[in-house]
Amino acid sequence: MRNFRRAPEAFFIALLLMVVHSCSLLLHSPAVVQDADAAFEAGEYEEALRLYGQYIDAQKSRNRDVNGAVLNRAGVSAFELGQTQAAIDYLELARHTPEADALTYATLAKAYRTVDNLSREISNLERYLEAYSGHEEADVLRKRLFIALVESRNWQQAADLWLEFPEEKYKDEALMTGFLKVNRALENTGKASDLANMLLDLNPINTEALDYLGRKHFDDAISRYNREMRAYEQNRTHRQYAKLLEAFEIMNTDFRIALNYFLRLYEQDPRPEYASFLANIYERFQDEERARYFRSRAR
Repeated sequence: MRNFRRAPEAFFIALLLMVVHSCSLLLHSPAVVQDADAAFEAGEYEEALRLYGQYIDAQKSRNRDVNGAVLNRAGVSAFELGQTQAAIDYLELARHTPEADALTYATLAKAYRTVDNLSREISNLERYLEAYSGHEEADVLRKRLFIALVESRNWQQAADLWLEFPEEKYKDEALMTGFLKVNRALENTGKASDLANMLLDLNPINTEALDYLGRKHFDDAISRYNREMRAYEQNRTHRQYAKLLEAFEIMNTDFRIALNYFLRLYEQDPRPEYASFLANIYERFQDEERARYFRSRAR
């Protein structure tokens, strides 16, 4: 009977100890977060990540949710320390919380760029720009989105995004180079030629512009030659022969222009493909010595 009376007393003592322990944990956890926040604000990312990690692990062990702000700062700290996968893991969790913010998406995009995951980089850049287009980093990330769309061959999306840039875009070599690639891919030849010439005004050795113009003038020369030779073969008259000679003059001008571009390209990047173009042009100009030299480099 005496043991029965003591049972409720023991039960309440145990319950009281559990409450005290629980309160202790509740008081301890925010203190850890406060210390982590202080380290984060001071740029001490290693200490911040250690403390955030402790808190997150403790919460998970008790099946408790972790505040998105904590996950966000843990992810940013990990990214700053070069721990890219940890950053992605934390930030992907933060992205699905109400505390997700501009820093979440911007850092996630940078992290995915680091691991060369273009599709996820693009997704997070788009999320950022959709929600935070007025933020100070928006212009930089919009430019990065454009370059990423070009790199992933999303040509039409890149062309649409181009319209959102101010007129200063025509003074930005990286943007202009990307837009030239877009117009080459979409076969907007007139626009591409204009862009290539504008790029060479910005930088006379821009390889994308030199490559485009070199190939264009070479192809124009070959097409003209084939077209006029077919016409002459079908109608061997003096008048048609005169037109053929006139076409040769224009064709040779195109070859000379192409030669200039390919020589500038080859000087920067002596790849066999460029040597092959140069050998072909020199053969047409009956310069066998130079043609032989570049044929040997084209192998």
